[in-house]
Amino acid sequence: MKFVFRRRSLKLVRLEAQSHPNDMTVFRGGTVEEGKEKWDREAIYWQIPDGSLIITDSGYKGEPTKIMMVTDEMSKEMKDYMGRAKARQESFNGRLKGTFNILGHRFRHNQRTAEKTMELHQTVV
Repeated sequence: MKFVFRRRSLKLVRLEAQSHPNDMTVFRGGTVEEGKEKWDREAIYWQIPDGSLIITDSGYKGEPTKIMMVTDEMSKEMKDYMGRAKARQESFNGRLKGTFNILGHRFRHNQRTAEKTMELHQTVV
């Protein structure tokens, strides 16, 4: 599962099932080899307005026009700020998995398709 938060309000703005093991493929909605014109327009990549950046970890290296990662050149204040933003994300993930035990187990519920299963999962979250 991929969760996207609005930085200022801490509001969950996007929840996406991870259908591929590669984070960048999920983020883009396709592979570089497929070409941008074939990427899924519902993917997170397309939801980020031009000129805006999202804070990510190093698993998303490769899209500098859409993502921002901590670099050695950044000031200590910026690194601390980004660290707090990523910590909030991990805290949310931890609560879903541990505190509320939502993501800690397989979620099947005898649905016929993966889409139906994810629809139920998203309803719970």
